Amino acid sequence: VLGVEMMRNVSGTAAANNLRGAAWVDKEWCDTDFVWPMAFSDMLAQYQQRYDLDKAHVAAIAQKNYHNARLNPNAQSRKWQFAEGAFSESDELNPPVAGHIRRQDCGQVSDGAAVVFLANADKARDYAKRRGIGFESIPQIKGWGHINAPMLFQEKLNHADKRGYLFPHVARLFQQVLSRAGLGSIHDVDGLEVHDCFNITEYMILDHAGLYPPGEAWRGIEAGVSQLGGALPFNPSGGLIGGGHPVGATGVRMLLDAYKQCSASAGDYQIEGARNMMTFNLGGSATTCASFLVGR
Repeated sequence: VLGVEMMRNVSGTAAANNLRGAAWVDKEWCDTDFVWPMAFSDMLAQYQQRYDLDKAHVAAIAQKNYHNARLNPNAQSRKWQFAEGAFSESDELNPPVAGHIRRQDCGQVSDGAAVVFLANADKARDYAKRRGIGFESIPQIKGWGHINAPMLFQEKLNHADKRGYLFPHVARLFQQVLSRAGLGSIHDVDGLEVHDCFNITEYMILDHAGLYPPGEAWRGIEAGVSQLGGALPFNPSGGLIGGGHPVGATGVRMLLDAYKQCSASAGDYQIEGARNMMTFNLGGSATTCASFLVGR
């Protein structure tokens, strides 16, 4: 399975225009040059309205992912340096892009490629035998899930749980994957690689994972739960913000990083003792969501 994307051969504005076609720009976010930042600005606004979200908590996600990226030799931002205040609400140090979204809230415009090789159990046993390695040491796909929601953001909001989850379908996907993998809860997972196209996206995914009641994912941010070394690390690779987001390669890269973690080959961003890793990828404003559970 190969994913590849070239995006940096054009300007940022041209790249944004190339991605406009993935949104219903004639129905939503018509009056902005940057469709996807505006879409996820609206998601952030929903969290502020429903749960009084403090934007400092989503800024901490970006800081975490840039920090993790320094440990990843393939990360686009591994050598970047940030001035003090770069993750603040300063228009000079962290310029606004669209709506509530600022520069450091965003995933990167990236070139990149990733590949994984899939095999059935018989082929995998042959592979292990030829190389003198234990079959049990090869990570496998234990579970998977895929779920869709209405295309329009406003229509998704019409399906929101008024006293609970903003996107009930995202919470259902977590349960779908864990059930297929034969795991009891998210506490049986050692880490996640998720689609942090913006830091609010990672916050939303953490909020629906089942660790905390809806709207209380900030507790995990403050406790360091999702940091490398925490109870449930999110994006130890640096994710889309720190690692990069070559769109057509991102989902494959997540699966590859899950494999690396479960085979103890992730290097400096290795989660100690990782046996079960989850990926969470999405398209649109959480319109289509897909997930794998990889483990030994």
